[in-house]
Amino acid sequence: MKEINKTRIKIFMLFAVMILIGIFCGMIINHFRKGDKVIYITDNEHLYDIAIEYLKEKYTEEEKELGQMEDMQIFFDYEGFGISEKGNKRYAYMWILEEAYYLEDGKLKSGSASSMAYKITFDMDSKVINVEVPEDGTYYVDSIKKMFPDDIEKKILNFQMDDKNLEKQVNDYYKGKA
Repeated sequence: MKEINKTRIKIFMLFAVMILIGIFCGMIINHFRKGDKVIYITDNEHLYDIAIEYLKEKYTEEEKELGQMEDMQIFFDYEGFGISEKGNKRYAYMWILEEAYYLEDGKLKSGSASSMAYKITFDMDSKVINVEVPEDGTYYVDSIKKMFPDDIEKKILNFQMDDKNLEKQVNDYYKGKA
């Protein structure tokens, strides 16, 4: 009888250890499968500049449609968080600060402005094929989590852009004009 109880205890312990190992392996696999591991590429920092030029053209057209403004210019500054490649697409993760300025009766006026995270998708020829920004309000955090890899998501949720470089650009451009 004692032999049967010892055998049952050994089988139970073996079974319990196997379950714990299975749970542990599942947790590890789940951790690494979350959104596929992102591999960042280098030698592609020029994509940040291409993204800015693309947005500059787009926003300039939008501002001009709103009305004729004397010497209207849009100024940009950005923080690049990384560039990844998956399949035949590249993704630039950025925070972009943008503000329009113009002259009115010889005085400098500010127009539209934004400061937000962007995910910009490129094809392999470095052409912009999609621009994503987070949703507003209560959907903001969830949309950031969907748009960005985990490590970038954490940076973006705590990021604040300094506008000193943008102010310098504006002052340099309008120096002596306003």
